[in-house]
Amino acid sequence: CFSTCDLAETRRFYESVLKCSVVHEFRNAANEVYGFYAAIGHATFVEFFQTSATPEQGSLFRHVCLAVDDIEAVRAELQSFGFTPVIERGRTDRTLQTWITDPNGIKIEFHQYDDQSLLSQFQR
Repeated sequence: CFSTCDLAETRRFYESVLKCSVVHEFRNAANEVYGFYAAIGHATFVEFFQTSATPEQGSLFRHVCLAVDDIEAVRAELQSFGFTPVIERGRTDRTLQTWITDPNGIKIEFHQYDDQSLLSQFQR
């Protein structure tokens, strides 16, 4: 669950860039949307709620990581939205990865577990 100062821009980003589906909206008594669930795949959801507060300094949260089947295709799709992702291998786990940042400053990492990844044996 994440807070956002711009719910509409956050929704646009997750629907357009990450191709998530908004599967539920939270509405107040005036029928105004104040939050939503975004389906990110494999029965996994991310929640966002509107807030006027700014993020706290020194949060323990670092980033979200999403596994993908084709990191080159993901890079091409992200480039079509103006991002400049660079694909690299993790230094210790040898997993292909690339990064972007959402409108709220949340870092999103994409992983592809190929034959060189030390984690591929756990991907069943």
